[in-house]
This record gives sequence, structure tokens and C-alpha cells, in this order.
Amino acid sequence: FCYGSVYAWSIFNAPINKAVAGDPTHGSAEITFYIALGVLGVTAAIFGPWIETNHPRKSGIIGLVVFYSGHLTSALAVYVRMISLLYFGYGLVAGIGLGIGYVSTIDAVSKWWPRARGTAAGCAVMGFGGGSLAFSAINKWLIDNTNLSLAFLILGSLNFVIMLVSIQFICPPPPGHNPDGIPVLDSSECQQYMKSSAVGTHDVEKPVQNPRVMRTLAAERPTLHVTLGEALQSRDYWLLYAAFLANIVFCLVIISNLPRIIHEIFGMGRRVPREPPLPAYIAVSIEGGFNMLGRVVVGLLSDVVGRKTTFLLILAIQIVVISFVPVAIHADSFWGFLALVWTATLCYGGGFGMIPAFVSDMFGINNTSSCHGILLTAWSIASVTGGLIFTGVLNHFLSHGGHAWEPRIYIANFMWMLAVTVTGFVCCLFVRASIRDRMFPALPNQIMHLRIFGRVFRVLCLRHSPPPFDGRKKRRKFMEFEYLTRAQEQTAWEEYLALRAVQQRLLKEPNDC
Repeated sequence: FCYGSVYAWSIFNAPINKAVAGDPTHGSAEITFYIALGVLGVTAAIFGPWIETNHPRKSGIIGLVVFYSGHLTSALAVYVRMISLLYFGYGLVAGIGLGIGYVSTIDAVSKWWPRARGTAAGCAVMGFGGGSLAFSAINKWLIDNTNLSLAFLILGSLNFVIMLVSIQFICPPPPGHNPDGIPVLDSSECQQYMKSSAVGTHDVEKPVQNPRVMRTLAAERPTLHVTLGEALQSRDYWLLYAAFLANIVFCLVIISNLPRIIHEIFGMGRRVPREPPLPAYIAVSIEGGFNMLGRVVVGLLSDVVGRKTTFLLILAIQIVVISFVPVAIHADSFWGFLALVWTATLCYGGGFGMIPAFVSDMFGINNTSSCHGILLTAWSIASVTGGLIFTGVLNHFLSHGGHAWEPRIYIANFMWMLAVTVTGFVCCLFVRASIRDRMFPALPNQIMHLRIFGRVFRVLCLRHSPPPFDGRKKRRKFMEFEYLTRAQEQTAWEEYLALRAVQQRLLKEPNDC
């Protein structure tokens, strides 16, 4: 929750810009937010393996001390009016504390409830999303009633005390904790099994004869444990990486610029100035509430309908939302704009809520911190690159005679964000999220198969099939598409496992003679 105060940074933008540069719209303070999130992702990737092998209380205390140090440095930076020191204090130092503390909590919680990892991880990161809900109002009050330097000092001290007390209750589960008896398959067993997957081959080095492997594969949702190196060599990891980046880029840019957009498009900065129907800091607080809600709701939904289906759903919703944001701006619909932004934020929070469980399901609970930490570098790329592109496009229009209140400046930014989100949706389609997806039997003329919203979709090549002939000339088909029902998929999978069992017995019999 306290780490989530970073999401309320936008409340500081105008006061810091005014104090340091004399212009509330100067744009220097916004860069601090991008640096902090950029450092967060890199730190999570670097310290992820170390956090995996150490007690979360130890890493958590290190994280909160570094985070507090960043606030103290920021207080000094604002006092001496040195923006570079602010970048170092809150951007670099506090960002390192964010990265260590964020991953520490996720690692501990996900291991306690293996059957409800999505809900557990969503509840754990709910506080991070909900931080802006409370700290937007707290930051506003501190700015109005104290000076900026004292505001950072009070905010850092408050966070330090709350986190120091809370972290005493964090404890990892005992080794081998698996209360629900989730079937687990080691990567070596899976690779050994797949070596002999082709029917009719005789070059099998060592056929799998352990019946536990067959029972594991036949289970409803088995888990595959792999090493970090094997995970990073998997194309599925990097496809998921791209999908996650696409899920977060729009809202990361909006979160840090929402007060500015409200001011320029719907408030006192527009061509005909007017008071916006809702103050910007309240809009940011409500956005934090949707961020928090999405982490729990989407995490819970992923436990019920599956990780990939849920991730495709939130990406599809974001595509629709980003497509309609320019419509709301052109129509001068303030509440329509906010409704779309809040809906996208719900999906944004949902991505963060379910991604730890997604990684655990695909690569094993023992690698959650390591894989999740590296995955969070997408957070860094999205925040830094997305923020720089947004600012660059904005400055380009302004330097060529544009005005900050013109909708075309922001719509141009929304278009590249839409392209990124569509690309992420396509990447997510090709993620093989389970052992069954990776080993599902292919037909002889199959081009590819992928799972779309819980069902298997096949593309078949008909190039070598005879052309249809019934006395009339017909157009020859070269491809055919199949969307298997759940019953057809289960039948194909059971036939595949039965055939593999027969293969293994036949390969074993010569050795027994």
C-alpha cells in the first residue's frame, strides 16, 4: 500500500515544476515518475533470484530503508531546488526500494495458496494499486498545508513506520508446501517425455516409464517446474513479456499525465477556460481505486476461467477503450473520457494482479521471483520509453505552433499506444500457457494451433488434398480452420496420452525379454 504512493506522484508534478522551474507545466517533474518505474523493473530483475533464496522479511526491510532514503533525498532536492537531485533521490534510490519491496511480497504470498494464485497475488498487489487512492488526497493535503520539502519528509516517515510494522507479519510457507496436491512435472521429465512423442520413431534414447508422469499430464491443471535459464529460452516467456508490456503502456502514461490532460482538455488550460466537473486529484484517487479493484477482480477471474483467457480479455477491452478515447475527447465528454480511462486502469491493475500467477503456472512456483522480476523490466521499458515518446510527441506539436489544449496532440499519442496494444494481443494469442498447449498433438497437415479464449484453434493445410469434383468446377481450398469444442479437445488429448502409453510399453518390452 505504501509503495503504491508512487502512483500519486502526478499530484506533485505542478508544484515541483513551479518551485524548480517557475512554470507548473514545465514537464521536468514528470520524468521522475518514469525514472522510478524504470529503475523498479531493472531492480526487480537483478534482485529477483536473490529474493527467491532469502527470507522475504530480510529483503522487505532492505527495500523499505532504501525507499525511505529516497524520500529524504527528495526532500533535500526540493529544498535546494535541484531537479537532478530529485531524479537521483526519488527516481533512482526510491525506485530501487520499490523494486525490492514489490517482488518480496509477491514471492511470499503466491506460495501460500497454489490453487488460488491469481487471487492471492491480486490481493498482495492490491495495496500497490490502492496506494494512489489514499495518497492522492494525502499528498494534496500535505502540499496545501506544508511546504514541498516537509511534505516529502512526512510522507517518507509515515510510509517507513507503517511498512516496518507490517513487514513483521510476512513469512514464507514451509518447504514443499502444496496443500491442494497440485500435480507437478519437472522440466527434465517433460523433455524426456517429448523426445519420444512422434509416433513410429525408433530413435528414443530413454523412454519415460514412470506412471506418475502420465498421471500428471492427465491432470486438469498440472504445473511445470523449469529453471530460470530454461524459462528465458522459451518463446512463450517473451511472447508473454510483449503482451504484458502492451497491457501497461497506455495507463502508465495516463497515470502520470492525467491531471495535465484534464487541465488542458477539459479545464482551465483549454481555449475557453472552465472549471472541470471533477478536480484532478479526485480523478487520480478514483483511478487508484480502479487500479486496486482490477488487481483482485482480474486475479480472481483468472483462477476461474484461466490465465490466458483472462489476459486476452483485458487486452481486448483496452483496445476498445483506446479506440474510443479520441471520440470522447472530440465530443468534449469529460465523464466519458474518465469512464474509459478508469476502465483501462481496471485492466491495467488486472494485468499486474494476475501476471505473477501466470508466470508461476507456466514456469513453476520456485521461479516466481526470478521470472516475475525480469518480466517487470517491461514496466521499465513501458514507463521510460512510453513517457519519453508521449513527451516527445507533445513537444513536437508545441514547437511547431500547436497549443496544449488541442486534442490532436493527445490523439496522436493514443494511436501509437493502440498499435502497441493490438500487437500485444496478437502475441498473447501465441502464448502456450500450459503443458497441454505445448504438447497438444498435431495433425499431419497442421500449420499451427493456438488456444483462443479457452478453446483450441487449428489451421490446416489442404495443398496436397485432391480437389473437390462433383461435375462442376469448384474453387480449390488451400487452408481449413478448426475451432475444437472442449469435448473434441479432451478426446484428442486422451487419445494422445493413451497412444503414448502404448508406445512406452512396446519400447519397454524388448528390454524385458
